[in-house]
Amino acid sequence: MDSEQCHKRAQEIIRQVGCRDMKRVAQELNIKVLYNENFTKLLGMYFYQWRNRFIFLNANLDDIWLNMVLAHEIGHDQLHRELAKQTQLQEFELFRLNSRTEYEANAFAAHLLMDTDAVFAELKDGCDEFALAQKMNCNINLALVKLQEMAKLGYDIRPSDSVDSQFFKKIRI
Repeated sequence: MDSEQCHKRAQEIIRQVGCRDMKRVAQELNIKVLYNENFTKLLGMYFYQWRNRFIFLNANLDDIWLNMVLAHEIGHDQLHRELAKQTQLQEFELFRLNSRTEYEANAFAAHLLMDTDAVFAELKDGCDEFALAQKMNCNINLALVKLQEMAKLGYDIRPSDSVDSQFFKKIRI
């Protein structure tokens, strides 16, 4: 899925649900969200089985990380469901398959969590990337993904190219 399609699909979901609360988004999309207190390194995973879609989340995530991981997994549901149907993918397996898959889920998450017009307005007011991430309650890498995607959509911005696309894998809780 290209940047334009990814952005449009995320915007459709936000318009349909009416908010950026990822728990509510998952509920409206009929994705079952379950929490696991036994996850140690795993933040979350998307699972498709018997026509049911599940997201398993680490119960120890704080609200900000929970929202980002949930948005990322919703991205896998919207963009990679067919892949998950074929092989019953878990997050770590998905990471190994193709880094493009993870980047797409991150881009989708960035569009779900951050309003494009609000981000652009902050940038025009002189907000730097770090301040933007704080204002948007997200990790700097996800903010950078959002800016890269906005540049691809034609916004006149020059985001840093230092995004760590694997940042979700490096989080320690």
